[in-house]
Amino acid sequence: MENIPDEQLMLQFRDGNQAAFATLYQRHKGSLYRYFLRQLGKGNGGRAEELYQDVWYRVIDKRESYAPTAKFTTWLYHIAHHLVIDEHRKRLSENAYASQLPDEPQSDMNDAQAREKDAIKVCMDALAPLQREAFLLRHEVGFEPTQICEIVDAKPEAVKTRLRYAMEQLRQCLTRKLGGRE
Repeated sequence: MENIPDEQLMLQFRDGNQAAFATLYQRHKGSLYRYFLRQLGKGNGGRAEELYQDVWYRVIDKRESYAPTAKFTTWLYHIAHHLVIDEHRKRLSENAYASQLPDEPQSDMNDAQAREKDAIKVCMDALAPLQREAFLLRHEVGFEPTQICEIVDAKPEAVKTRLRYAMEQLRQCLTRKLGGRE
């Protein structure tokens, strides 16, 4: 099943092939979970896990209505995107939203690497949520801008603008942080 396209696997799963679902799950578990971790921020690993599982429950629930009008990954991340939006709205209404990237062990890093990693986290945190999401979908997950448009229900110009501003802000922030001016 390793060479079967995602869309075909989803159709097989729709028709009752449980092994097709297992293959899809294995293919996308790492990148999808990281997407939630980075969107929800530091200290929210448990909630990221819950949302991650919710995506797969929705895949199961929507399998009967699945039609391959777009790439499977576009459909999958569209579901994930809406869960993230709901989570951000919930946090904002509770006045508890704070976006920070998760901490990762730095035991095998030297000081310069740790400093760079910390700078990247701080700069990513400083991005507006829509810019951060577009950047992560493009550079972490590898979606093309047209796919991002489908995932986040935005016009191409909006996605291009988000990506451009994200890159500009990251470049400026990293220059300040790593250039020793802060």
